[in-house]
Amino acid sequence: MVTVVALATLAGCGSGGGKKNAGESFATAPSTTFAAGAPGSVATAPTTTPAASRQPDLSLNSFKAPSGNIGCHLESGLARCDIREHSFAPPPKPANCDLDWGSAVQVSGGPSGFVCAGDTVFDPAATALAYGQRARQGSVVCESAEVGVTCTEEAGGHGFFLSRERYRLF
Repeated sequence: MVTVVALATLAGCGSGGGKKNAGESFATAPSTTFAAGAPGSVATAPTTTPAASRQPDLSLNSFKAPSGNIGCHLESGLARCDIREHSFAPPPKPANCDLDWGSAVQVSGGPSGFVCAGDTVFDPAATALAYGQRARQGSVVCESAEVGVTCTEEAGGHGFFLSRERYRLF
């Protein structure tokens, strides 16, 4: 079970695109990975591409995974990814969350966590970020891999991994 460390209200998650941000809140947790069918069990995190063989980072405000199951929005200091279908069990929904819970994860200048939100960052027109490619806005970088998407706010070292089967908050 993920321990909720902090709950904060976020102001202005996205830029334009008709996204609603009213009432959006954010729950953080310690570095933990949860896999489908095994609530509370720890799974290994995916490895990233070595820097020497990596293509240059793309400057994207939004992207989707090639599978189309994960969509992300990036700003300087913030990354949020929404997942359409997943088999992992998210942490318990906070009592003060009256919106959707368990399908959006965010990092923004501190520990990462699930987002209580009535909007989505899925953009059907977003670029598909090929496996092995990275998108960057300021100190936030997200990498697409066959196993899932990893986003890190490099200045603080916080971030998340998201896939259909599991998530990891760090």
